Amino acid sequence: MKNVTISMTEADARRLRVAAARAGQSVSRYLAEAGLQRIETEEASERRFSRQREALEKILAGPQWDVTIDGRMPTSEERNARR
Repeated sequence: MKNVTISMTEADARRLRVAAARAGQSVSRYLAEAGLQRIETEEASERRFSRQREALEKILAGPQWDVTIDGRMPTSEERNARR
């Protein structure tokens, strides 16, 4: 078990002690669980963002269509012409 020292205002320390008591835990255990819960939330968010980024990269890397006409981008009239 590792000991960690933290600093906070007296008011925050008092609120923390009350919250830990309501949870039936020591201040140390209460802070440890709160910290781990935050880490797990952030890791889940990072995984979700990573999956979204991979999906977007896959879409953007998709098939490359040549939409140029004689080496230039088509005008709006050319793009919207009915064929």
